[in-house]
Amino acid sequence: MGINTYEVMYIQARDNYPYNVDECIEKLQYVIAADDEHAGAHCLMGQIYDEQLNDYKQAEYYYRMALYLDKEYTTTYYYYINLLINHNRLDEALRVIDIGLTVQGIDVATMYYYKGLLYEKYEMYRSATEYYTEAKKHCMNNYFMSQLDEQLKRVKDKKALLKKSVKKEGKKSRKKDSSN
Repeated sequence: MGINTYEVMYIQARDNYPYNVDECIEKLQYVIAADDEHAGAHCLMGQIYDEQLNDYKQAEYYYRMALYLDKEYTTTYYYYINLLINHNRLDEALRVIDIGLTVQGIDVATMYYYKGLLYEKYEMYRSATEYYTEAKKHCMNNYFMSQLDEQLKRVKDKKALLKKSVKKEGKKSRKKDSSN
């Protein structure tokens, strides 16, 4: 059995993104109209709404649709989690990460990276460090490994800033107490 026309059009749409967005959208609309259960087409359409049009509600719709159609289409998890974290919907992002970690074929290192990012946004730096370190254990890519090193360095710097600000606040409150 060969690849059907819709799959070919989807591949062409993917090849056009992000260099020729008009052509990509045209092909995706054709694919979705002909096969409204094509998870990849929905995911890519979500990516366009997210990255090109900044229409996060539409992007979320397409990401959710892609996951509804195929819970094992791993690409959707990465983009959808990123959208949720960027919009401070951290509890939802954590649920999607936990579901994603059960999907066969998911990049575990990337999922732990997102967990680290999520906890960093929560300002829970110890947990963030643990998840970035866990991501490194599962990492199979030197470039990603060096990115994780940068994440860990940033968290360490944030911890140091937090310590400094706590010390300054402590000194200010002691001065106030002694002047009263």
